[in-house]
Amino acid sequence: MLGGATVLLITRVNAIMRWAIEIRSTSLEHRSLGDLLAGLGFTLFDGIQSPAFTSPDIDRCNAAAQVFDIAKRVRTAFGSAQIDPTLDLGFVIDYSTTPPRRHGILEVQPMMFYVTLENVTLTVSPPSGLSAEELEKWNKDQTEKDYQARLEDQRARLEPAYREPRAAKVLELLSLKEPTGETLYKIYELAEGHPSNRNAFHSQLDISKNDFSRFSDAVHNPGVSGDWARHAYHDVPKTDNPMSRTEAEQFVCSIAKRWLAHLRANSTP
Repeated sequence: MLGGATVLLITRVNAIMRWAIEIRSTSLEHRSLGDLLAGLGFTLFDGIQSPAFTSPDIDRCNAAAQVFDIAKRVRTAFGSAQIDPTLDLGFVIDYSTTPPRRHGILEVQPMMFYVTLENVTLTVSPPSGLSAEELEKWNKDQTEKDYQARLEDQRARLEPAYREPRAAKVLELLSLKEPTGETLYKIYELAEGHPSNRNAFHSQLDISKNDFSRFSDAVHNPGVSGDWARHAYHDVPKTDNPMSRTEAEQFVCSIAKRWLAHLRANSTP
């Protein structure tokens, strides 16, 4: 239930904004959804019939279709980041009219496949000897810590996915349960951007020449990794100790994590 201060804030937002878009359904709790949208530069509030969100960029739109294009980017990011692939958009609301006008946008939904990432849950037990009051406070504090940790993990994926299409594609490929050598190298290429950027990219993420060569032997050469490799022709490995498939996956995951963190640190809502 919204408090008086929040209601006052929403009233002020409604008084000055032009556009917003409703969220018809989501698997996220209201607080989590609001915090995640805030990280992207959006404000969540109670719309006409369901939660809605707006932003300065949305308010600068000239037509409902432009608003919906921004909202679709948000929906795609939530799916690519494996946070809420079921997020469903509703009407675009025009608050410049009295009463506000709701615009329905007809879209042909492309076929998309999402794979749920596996999360590891760590259970923390309270210290022994706590009183009932102390235990209640400990549980409350731990619940908040768990929420903030989960929120940070979600933001680390959602914000790069929203701001950079390559990041969204990287996250989708990372979610595949059985990546091939071609998949791993594609993840690397998406992060690198272009081979002409290789030296700067390796320097930025502290990727050694030897590690990259060992990785290349594993993902390219069927003489090293069989049919899993991206090439069909056998070649002499360029290193004495090519990576195993497991090492290659870990190598790429590490690169992707650091690259996504770099994108996030160097972008603004």
